[in-house]
Amino acid sequence: MNLEKRTNQIFVELMNNPQIASKALCEKFDLSRGQLNYALKKINDSLQDEKLGRIKRTKNGRFIVPNDTLSFFRGSEEPLGEPQENYVFSGKERIYLIELMLLSKEEYVSLNHFIDELQVSRNTILRDLKETNLEIKRHDLVLKYTRQRGYFIDGDEWNKRQLLSDVLSHLAEMYNGLNVIIQFANLEQQMIETFRKRVELIEQDLEVQFTDERLKILPLLIILLIRRAQKGRLISYSFKINYRELADTKEYLAADRVVWDVDGISENERVYLTLLLLTTNLSRGDILSAKEINKMKEALEGVIANFEKIAGVNLEEKAKLLDRLLVHMRPAYYRIKYHLNLQTKYYQENKDANLFSLAYLVKEASGPLETFFGQEIPEAELFFISLFIGSHIVESTEIIHPENRKKGIIVCPNGISIAVLLENTLRNLLPEIDFVALMSTREFYQKDYEVDFIFSAVPLKTEKKIFVVNSFLTEQEKKQLRERVLRSTAAIQPGVVTPEKVITVVKKYATVEDEDQLYSELVNLFTPKESKILKRKRPRLIDMLKGETIQLFEEPTEWLTVLEELAQPLQRQNVINEHYVEALKKEMPTLPAYTVLRNRIVLPHTVPEAGAIGVGISLGILKHALIADDGSRIKTVVLLGSNDKDEHIDLIFELMSLAGAEQLDQLERAKNKEEVREALLSFNEDYWR
Repeated sequence: MNLEKRTNQIFVELMNNPQIASKALCEKFDLSRGQLNYALKKINDSLQDEKLGRIKRTKNGRFIVPNDTLSFFRGSEEPLGEPQENYVFSGKERIYLIELMLLSKEEYVSLNHFIDELQVSRNTILRDLKETNLEIKRHDLVLKYTRQRGYFIDGDEWNKRQLLSDVLSHLAEMYNGLNVIIQFANLEQQMIETFRKRVELIEQDLEVQFTDERLKILPLLIILLIRRAQKGRLISYSFKINYRELADTKEYLAADRVVWDVDGISENERVYLTLLLLTTNLSRGDILSAKEINKMKEALEGVIANFEKIAGVNLEEKAKLLDRLLVHMRPAYYRIKYHLNLQTKYYQENKDANLFSLAYLVKEASGPLETFFGQEIPEAELFFISLFIGSHIVESTEIIHPENRKKGIIVCPNGISIAVLLENTLRNLLPEIDFVALMSTREFYQKDYEVDFIFSAVPLKTEKKIFVVNSFLTEQEKKQLRERVLRSTAAIQPGVVTPEKVITVVKKYATVEDEDQLYSELVNLFTPKESKILKRKRPRLIDMLKGETIQLFEEPTEWLTVLEELAQPLQRQNVINEHYVEALKKEMPTLPAYTVLRNRIVLPHTVPEAGAIGVGISLGILKHALIADDGSRIKTVVLLGSNDKDEHIDLIFELMSLAGAEQLDQLERAKNKEEVREALLSFNEDYWR
């Protein structure tokens, strides 16, 4: 029995006191449960080598020591408790060390290398190599030998790294296991300390705490993976993204600090290392495969279908929208799966009432995505999906622009979500310009675009007028950019009054307390009506809800009766015909939860083909609540009829805000139509100011 000191002491204790409990044994030798398990395994391996019975542990924490084992050692003249001077590895440990030497090797490895390092006979090593080959086959790998390369493990690099991670975990459980790894993998202590500190910095940056076991192994694993990558042993598996598409998460920035000064690390390797640092054990099941992409595509199709149903719209060119969402969702897949946090300022600074109302509709429609990920979709990710859907709605609307309007393109090398944010910012900031395309730097150089202006996040070689802008513009930067554009363009005719000119005049005769706010208000005031966002006359709740389109139901009323009553004024106004309400009653015989906005306002509506002739709404306030399918108690019902998605989508945005506003409580307490109008007027002033 060749056992190292502490394991031998445990063995002696079990021989002398077989009745000892596991807890008492752990306390006596200061062992964790895992360390005791490993020591017992080591003892049993040695007993097996001696062809003796194994020691078993019962469910209640006691030990069963076979009589032949007790007799053999208690009757032996070999003194117990005196370990060998040199540690002798068990057969299983030798296999782990052979695997480590092969996966961490920097030079030719021959049979003599194994004999010298492990201090066993040639026959023992040959037997161990056979066992090693059987072991690694579980990872779809095979042990090979050639005169040119010596011994090596052949197979997919991903599987080799999985094996390496497992080997390190097993060896670390040994007594003095880390030093054994350092010795056999030929690692430098100084480098280990450097990477250990870097891993600890990640804990600080992300406010997480690695387990003690993972913190011990991780620096060693990173060093060995870097060594493999620098030797050309690279991951061939595609992550389906560019690493820059994760660069707007704080987790990526923190993880990148680990390898910032390491040469020879490809983009794919950086993604691998980033994800490895964020999960206990990175497996192929965590990676976005073609199969996962197809599943995610189906989930997105479900989201689009739900959105159409909830918002009452039929989106045009859905295949185009789906393709754009799929490109966006590739990096989002990793952000959501690994809980990577987008820098919240990126979307908080781009707040837009319509976009955030749209985001709530998208959240209501996001069930298929939540099922796909097995979790709620973060607010920031919903915002970006909303941005894509909102942009698609705008793009699919026919707009006739004056022939003399200037045209521009936007060039952004960052991930598609950041590019779309920049596009949204510039469209709002410069409504005088038609932005006809959004592209990457590579796409820009592949084609010549007939435009007046180029807005780019990076410098470009071009003869055309170019404005280099930050991907995320502060309010001051937005103001300065608009001034630069207007000064250098004929998009605004000479003599035309602009916000800039008004501020200049006002400052001559008055003190401006908040110039930025004044400027923002003036930009909104001067925005041309033909711009994509403000081009159409927006219907407002306050204009549509008056007179007969407001009803108060004092007595308990059935759901279908409420629908019939609210439909009558819309029929008289020729907004819907008699078929519309019949189709509605057939489609939703009970109050459906999917039409409830923020658990407060129910918005029954159906497709225009059912009998919508115009655009209109009818409001009902119930003193006795209706009960939705999900148990929600609803007192406000708004019946919508629409044959124009572009008009009614604005009404839905306004209703979304009303559902979360304090005026809704005032509205539901109203005793007559005049008090309802007062609540709507108060809300209108807040929403449209």
